Amino acid sequence: METTTYTALCERAGRWWTIRVPQADGLTAQVRSLDQAEIVTRQSIARSLGVPPESVRVEVIPDAPAPVAQALKARHVARQAAQAAGQATRAALEALAREGYPFQDAATMLALTPAEIGYYGPLPAGIPGLHHDSGPLQMADQ
Repeated sequence: METTTYTALCERAGRWWTIRVPQADGLTAQVRSLDQAEIVTRQSIARSLGVPPESVRVEVIPDAPAPVAQALKARHVARQAAQAAGQATRAALEALAREGYPFQDAATMLALTPAEIGYYGPLPAGIPGLHHDSGPLQMADQ
Protein backbone atom coordinates (compact mmCIF):
# COMPACT_ATOMS: atom_id res chain seq x y z
CA MET A 1 0.00 0.00 0.00
CA GLU A 2 1.34 3.39 -0.95
CA THR A 3 1.71 5.88 1.89
CA THR A 4 1.72 9.64 1.86
CA THR A 5 3.61 11.66 4.46
CA TYR A 6 2.00 14.68 6.06
CA THR A 7 3.49 17.22 8.45
CA ALA A 8 1.80 17.90 11.77
CA LEU A 9 2.91 21.32 12.98
CA CYS A 10 2.22 21.35 16.72
CA GLU A 11 2.01 24.49 18.80
CA ARG A 12 1.48 24.68 22.54
CA ALA A 13 -1.78 26.47 23.46
CA GLY A 14 -2.13 26.53 27.23
CA ARG A 15 -2.58 22.94 28.40
CA TRP A 16 -3.29 21.70 24.86
CA TRP A 17 -1.38 21.26 21.62
CA THR A 18 -2.92 22.69 18.45
CA ILE A 19 -2.05 20.74 15.32
CA ARG A 20 -2.07 22.18 11.81
CA VAL A 21 -1.45 20.10 8.67
CA PRO A 22 -0.31 22.36 5.81
CA GLN A 23 -0.84 19.68 3.12
CA ALA A 24 -4.50 19.18 4.12
CA ASP A 25 -6.14 22.54 3.61
CA GLY A 26 -7.78 23.71 6.83
CA LEU A 27 -7.16 20.51 8.78
CA THR A 28 -6.52 21.18 12.46
CA ALA A 29 -6.76 19.12 15.60
CA GLN A 30 -6.05 19.39 19.31
CA VAL A 31 -4.44 16.98 21.72
CA ARG A 32 -3.75 17.13 25.43
CA SER A 33 -0.24 15.67 25.14
CA LEU A 34 2.22 15.61 22.29
CA ASP A 35 2.47 11.81 22.26
CA GLN A 36 -1.12 11.73 20.95
CA ALA A 37 -0.38 14.01 17.99
CA GLU A 38 0.66 11.33 15.47
CA ILE A 39 -2.33 9.01 15.90
CA VAL A 40 -4.93 11.80 16.14
CA THR A 41 -3.50 13.56 13.10
CA ARG A 42 -3.32 10.33 11.09
CA GLN A 43 -6.93 9.49 11.91
CA SER A 44 -8.10 13.03 11.11
CA ILE A 45 -6.33 13.03 7.75
CA ALA A 46 -7.68 9.58 6.85
CA ARG A 47 -11.26 10.62 7.72
CA SER A 48 -11.00 13.92 5.89
CA LEU A 49 -9.56 12.34 2.72
CA GLY A 50 -11.51 9.08 2.88
CA VAL A 51 -8.38 6.92 2.83
CA PRO A 52 -7.25 4.08 5.12
CA PRO A 53 -5.21 5.29 8.13
CA GLU A 54 -2.44 2.84 7.13
CA SER A 55 -1.87 4.90 3.97
CA VAL A 56 -1.06 8.01 6.00
CA ARG A 57 2.31 8.70 7.60
CA VAL A 58 2.64 11.69 9.91
CA GLU A 59 5.80 13.56 10.83
CA VAL A 60 5.17 15.44 14.07
CA ILE A 61 7.05 18.72 14.35
CA PRO A 62 6.53 20.48 17.67
CA ASP A 63 7.17 24.17 18.05
CA ALA A 64 9.82 23.80 20.74
CA PRO A 65 12.52 25.96 22.29
CA ALA A 66 15.87 26.11 20.47
CA PRO A 67 17.66 23.77 22.94
CA VAL A 68 15.17 21.02 22.04
CA ALA A 69 15.94 21.38 18.33
CA GLN A 70 19.68 21.33 19.09
CA ALA A 71 19.31 18.20 21.23
CA LEU A 72 17.28 16.44 18.52
CA LYS A 73 19.87 17.29 15.89
CA ALA A 74 22.74 16.05 18.10
CA ARG A 75 20.85 12.81 18.88
CA HIS A 76 20.19 12.24 15.16
CA VAL A 77 23.90 12.73 14.35
CA ALA A 78 24.87 10.37 17.19
CA ARG A 79 22.49 7.64 15.93
CA GLN A 80 23.96 7.94 12.43
CA ALA A 81 27.52 7.76 13.82
CA ALA A 82 26.68 4.70 15.95
CA GLN A 83 25.15 2.95 12.94
CA ALA A 84 28.21 3.72 10.79
CA ALA A 85 30.54 2.49 13.56
CA GLY A 86 28.58 -0.75 13.85
CA GLN A 87 28.74 -1.38 10.12
CA ALA A 88 32.48 -0.64 10.03
CA THR A 89 33.11 -2.94 13.01
CA ARG A 90 31.18 -5.79 11.41
CA ALA A 91 33.14 -5.35 8.17
CA ALA A 92 36.40 -5.36 10.14
CA LEU A 93 35.41 -8.57 11.96
CA GLU A 94 34.57 -10.23 8.65
CA ALA A 95 37.94 -9.22 7.20
CA LEU A 96 39.83 -10.42 10.27
CA ALA A 97 37.96 -13.74 10.22
CA ARG A 98 38.80 -14.28 6.54
CA GLU A 99 42.46 -13.58 7.22
CA GLY A 100 42.61 -15.96 10.21
CA TYR A 101 43.50 -13.45 12.93
CA PRO A 102 43.48 -14.83 16.48
CA PHE A 103 40.30 -13.98 18.37
CA GLN A 104 42.17 -12.11 21.11
CA ASP A 105 44.09 -10.02 18.55
CA ALA A 106 40.85 -9.10 16.78
CA ALA A 107 39.27 -8.13 20.09
CA THR A 108 42.30 -6.05 21.05
CA MET A 109 42.57 -4.38 17.64
CA LEU A 110 38.93 -3.32 17.77
CA ALA A 111 38.94 -2.60 21.54
CA LEU A 112 36.07 -5.06 22.04
CA THR A 113 35.36 -7.63 24.72
CA PRO A 114 34.39 -11.16 23.62
CA ALA A 115 30.80 -10.35 24.59
CA GLU A 116 30.87 -7.22 22.42
CA ILE A 117 32.15 -9.24 19.47
CA GLY A 118 29.24 -11.62 20.06
CA TYR A 119 26.90 -8.64 19.73
CA TYR A 120 27.73 -8.49 16.04
CA GLY A 121 26.30 -12.00 15.75
CA PRO A 122 26.81 -14.57 13.05
CA LEU A 123 28.55 -13.31 10.00
CA PRO A 124 26.74 -13.44 6.65
CA ALA A 125 26.59 -16.55 4.48
CA GLY A 126 30.04 -17.57 3.37
CA ILE A 127 31.55 -16.25 6.60
CA PRO A 128 29.30 -17.88 9.20
CA GLY A 129 30.26 -17.00 12.75
CA LEU A 130 33.14 -16.18 15.01
CA HIS A 131 34.17 -18.69 17.63
CA HIS A 132 36.08 -17.74 20.75
CA ASP A 133 38.95 -20.09 21.28
CA SER A 134 42.69 -19.79 21.63
CA GLY A 135 43.24 -19.90 17.88
CA PRO A 136 42.28 -17.68 15.01
CA LEU A 137 38.85 -16.26 14.41
CA GLN A 138 37.11 -19.35 13.10
CA MET A 139 34.38 -19.72 10.56
CA ALA A 140 31.60 -22.06 11.68
CA ASP A 141 32.19 -24.60 8.88
CA GLN A 142 35.92 -25.06 9.63
